[in-house]
Amino acid sequence: MKINGLVKFVKVLKPGTSCVQNSVTKKVVPEKDLFCQQFWKKCKDESLLPRCNKSSVSLHGHLNGINHNFIRSPYPESLDEVFYDGMTPRDMIFLTDLEFKALKPTAQKITAFRCIGKKPEFFSEYPLYLKRTQIKKGDIIDMKEYAYATSDINYARGYLGNNKGILYEIEIPEGSRVSLVGRGINNEIVFPRSSQFKCTDVKQVKDATNDYIHVKLSYILPKELW
Repeated sequence: MKINGLVKFVKVLKPGTSCVQNSVTKKVVPEKDLFCQQFWKKCKDESLLPRCNKSSVSLHGHLNGINHNFIRSPYPESLDEVFYDGMTPRDMIFLTDLEFKALKPTAQKITAFRCIGKKPEFFSEYPLYLKRTQIKKGDIIDMKEYAYATSDINYARGYLGNNKGILYEIEIPEGSRVSLVGRGINNEIVFPRSSQFKCTDVKQVKDATNDYIHVKLSYILPKELW
């Protein structure tokens, strides 16, 4: 299948899949590149990852509609149902992951904000929300979805809901390949799926009108082979 000129020749890869296996005698095997790293290197070698001057992926505004596929179930049937513009979520993931690898790196550090409103206990997302509220300085978190954020803290706070939940303040270092739309304080940012962040600070903000956790995160640049 061709998607915008790209040839789809494999299924969507599960991040973190390793091709390293120990022998029966438990010999120490030299560490090898993960299978997904080998795949992306092959894409680059076959000119499927041309560097470009684009600062955003083409489906930037539509990825939030498929994020539930990563949060609620690893392999839902809906992955293969047409979702947008004739594409299935699986098609969208393949195209988007390729485009993230080809984006122009950011030229400067960016501070972004992402808010998660407090989840009721009967919500399916509650266990993950509860786990996130227990984060500690030094912890590494993995956001499985295409996580959205914004440079406008006031816009982000609109997602807290009664000023209760989690407010993430994210430092994005120079040289990051994130999808960026807008300019200055009005930037909207989307991170590649399964992006990792290190917690640098946590504090509880509680007063007459607020009751949320302020978590400072630092975006971890992926280890790439090129």
